[in-house]
Amino acid sequence: MAAFRTDWDTEPNPVYDVWTITNGGEILPGVLSPFIATLFNDIDSRGLKELMGAYPTGKRVKVFKPPVGNFFGITAGRLALNVGFSVAAMSCIDPAIAAAMAAQFFQGSDDAVRLLVSAPAAEVQASLDVATRQRATAEAEALAAQQDLYEERLTDQAAVDRVLPLKAAWKRLQELLVPAGQHLNRHLVVSTAAGEMQVRLAGVIAAGGGDPASIVGLCSGLGNVESSKPALALYDLAQVARKQHVVRTALEAGDIGAVLTAMEQNHRLWEVFIDEFDEFIHRYGFRVQGEADPTVPDWSEDPTFVISQVRSMLALKATESPASQIKKAAATREKLEKSVRASLAVDHRDAFDDALTQAQRFTAMRELTKAVWVLSMRHMRPAILAIGDGLAAAGHLRHAHEYVYCTYREVEAMVKGTRLDDLPATVTRRKKQRSQAEQYTLPHAWVGDVTPTKKKAVTEQRRLVGLGVSAGTATGRARIILNTEAAFARDIEPGDVLVAPFTDTPWTPLFIPAAAVVVETGGMLSHAATVAREFGIPCVVLVDDATRVIREGDTVTVDGAAGTITIERRA
Repeated sequence: MAAFRTDWDTEPNPVYDVWTITNGGEILPGVLSPFIATLFNDIDSRGLKELMGAYPTGKRVKVFKPPVGNFFGITAGRLALNVGFSVAAMSCIDPAIAAAMAAQFFQGSDDAVRLLVSAPAAEVQASLDVATRQRATAEAEALAAQQDLYEERLTDQAAVDRVLPLKAAWKRLQELLVPAGQHLNRHLVVSTAAGEMQVRLAGVIAAGGGDPASIVGLCSGLGNVESSKPALALYDLAQVARKQHVVRTALEAGDIGAVLTAMEQNHRLWEVFIDEFDEFIHRYGFRVQGEADPTVPDWSEDPTFVISQVRSMLALKATESPASQIKKAAATREKLEKSVRASLAVDHRDAFDDALTQAQRFTAMRELTKAVWVLSMRHMRPAILAIGDGLAAAGHLRHAHEYVYCTYREVEAMVKGTRLDDLPATVTRRKKQRSQAEQYTLPHAWVGDVTPTKKKAVTEQRRLVGLGVSAGTATGRARIILNTEAAFARDIEPGDVLVAPFTDTPWTPLFIPAAAVVVETGGMLSHAATVAREFGIPCVVLVDDATRVIREGDTVTVDGAAGTITIERRA
């Protein structure tokens, strides 16, 4: 019997065949729709061809056309990342660093070292020179792009795009794909630099007689990084609400619908809060679970999650605020910096200072470049919705929303006037496949082909093991949150342990009251790891079946250094 697959899975890469799902879930979590999966497949091919073309050694790395996956692949409907391609691409700049980065930041990468690129030293140096120039300008370019994207949000461009006729909407989408691909490439450049600089920092520490494992703490608690900003802003919004008796009372009552209705009525007693809320939505309204998928409505369309988190922030003491947690984490990092530096041989300390500065700089920058890329992807949503409307009006689809069950190339064909045979049956089949895919699971990593396995009933366990990514120990009541919508009905209270299948930036506010975080997916550079370290919260990722083995209300102890979760008492 053939292994389970969806119609929109990518084809196997004939060269780069080492895959992982550990970091893919935070980019596009869960089972993807056919449209977004194949759109990413197209972005993947076009963007990487441009990126690798910038390096003299880039010609030695093969970029395949869809439906083959390059860096992004789709297996059983889920996003996987190609470790083999990553190692080959990174080795264009520095083969030794590429091998070390693969071992440190990607699960199951041992087999990928056979894919290192071999090139003349002069060619590798020329590629490194290109990468150095890209890295030097990345932050300024990202900040400028972010400002431009925010300014566009103040215009009526989204409203104009939303009502475009079919062909004009398709043309607009093509226009938006170009800068989005450029922003993604910049993020890949910076992510590579962040990994490289951390590896170099570890090397300097080891050479000086210190503990290279300390790089995790040294690149944590960096301050106001981009991924922590929504939580900081939500807390500030809660403080505005706290000072407005009518607003505070309504929020504390817990009827989010009533709060949203009161805001729509724009009562004068709500004016101050509404002004601050509108500013929050301007800055962070593009966020949502699965935010890189422009087919998903964001916080600006449905602010329910935002209001629920403002309510949660009202319950926090000043010492529990995001800013307070960041300050404590920064103090811990600064103490560690002094300790590590003092442990090194004197003649290695200057090199340590330089390596530390670069590692911290690019680690923080990685959050910025990802945010800019996501923001650019969100700008596609109005045009995409207009395309769905246009396809339905032209008789291609029964309902506008069914475009998500068409592939990117099928949508393109329909825009150009092609009638697809049996499309209703195709849509029905794919809906069924998407539902079936939810019942399958994939290993953390694999080489070559893989056979998805059906989820099995979990066995009774009292101790789970994963990857510790943020040190510390905490004991608390488990809160099982399967998605951000679930947070509406189940608040995380101070001292609770957040247990989730995955997290991305919109989950950040849920970290603030949490004593610890446990996630089924992720890696050392995942969102959960990065944010937990910024707030000084113990965190363990890659914990198989955590949301099924751990039950709501269980008392659990999380050891973020050892990577263990112990169920002390069942609910």
